[in-house]
Amino acid sequence: MNDSPYVFPHLAATRDGIPDPLIKVDCWLSQWQDLLQTDDPTPDEAYDRLALWARLRRVQPELITRLNATESLAEGEAICAAGGASLAAEALTVPNPGGWLNETRALEQAFEDLGPAEDRSELAERLLNDLDDAALAAYAARRLGVADPQLQVELDRCEQWLVEHARLFLPAAVHIQAVGMALRPDLPEFDYGLAVTALKYQDLLCAIERTEQELSLAAVARLEPEVARRLAARYRDERRLQAAQRMILGLMATWYRRLRQSPLAHAGGASPLEPLWWWRWTSPAGDFTARMTIPPQPVADQSVRLEFLDVEKRRALELAGQTVTLHGATAAIDPAGKVTFPLAQLLDTDRPLILRVGPDQVEWPLTATNARPDSS
Repeated sequence: MNDSPYVFPHLAATRDGIPDPLIKVDCWLSQWQDLLQTDDPTPDEAYDRLALWARLRRVQPELITRLNATESLAEGEAICAAGGASLAAEALTVPNPGGWLNETRALEQAFEDLGPAEDRSELAERLLNDLDDAALAAYAARRLGVADPQLQVELDRCEQWLVEHARLFLPAAVHIQAVGMALRPDLPEFDYGLAVTALKYQDLLCAIERTEQELSLAAVARLEPEVARRLAARYRDERRLQAAQRMILGLMATWYRRLRQSPLAHAGGASPLEPLWWWRWTSPAGDFTARMTIPPQPVADQSVRLEFLDVEKRRALELAGQTVTLHGATAAIDPAGKVTFPLAQLLDTDRPLILRVGPDQVEWPLTATNARPDSS
């Protein structure tokens, strides 16, 4: 077997080699049933319960119905809600973002050593699941009235590391694709806070797509009947992936329609149902957009990212290195198509945020925002 670090050997969530979300969801539901058997959960059990509850809320209702688990899920949600703040407080003692970052060194080393591909696949999937569990548990705790802003800052740092090292997670491609296919298509409208936990899959799916395109060009020498059959099957599969990917790519353009306060008013402690605040600019030629999102509970020393996308909603990697100025703050676009700015400096203004890009500092018009005039 080819032992390239970017081959995807882990097929536990597949049917005939194609990612099958139903198998993945069935596994989650089995774990869910086991977790509900405990009346007095330990902190680890409380953490697992909240994370899995949130994970199943992201799943397409049709998949839950096909597995005859609608009543079981409703029963579990009632149990979690009954646990309330006590359950959430216990669960939030478990996440260890610093420990997660330390463990990523083993994943980097696995690519240096080039050991068995299965080892890289299992390690990448475990690290991704661990980070996703922490984000989901934090979300569920907020729904139960317990928020930990510092934990969220640390989790954001971990997710940023994941995005910047997306290729290290390619051995878990089958798992990533199965999770993407399991997501409900109306997730942003159903629960925006929950939808944010799925954003990391956007960059991972894009990385998988780019790598598969590279590999397919190297692998196909001539279009024989068997090759054509495989390509047709792959095309059908990719259409399913693209549907999941389009949902994730649109997350940052969705917001709650009922706005009540300016973003800075939330600094003292916002409800978990408060909206994120976002701005979007478009290049004069219309070939690129830039977007920036601010959480409902910003902290004084927090940084925010300005992301540049092309017309296909992919990272605008071709803009890397160009100078960007936003409300007097200047920085260069990094290789991932992003710029980091201090939040406090950007919000200290009584006029619209002005974005200038490139060596000539061309102004990009602000084309959309959900911030009020007195807070933008």
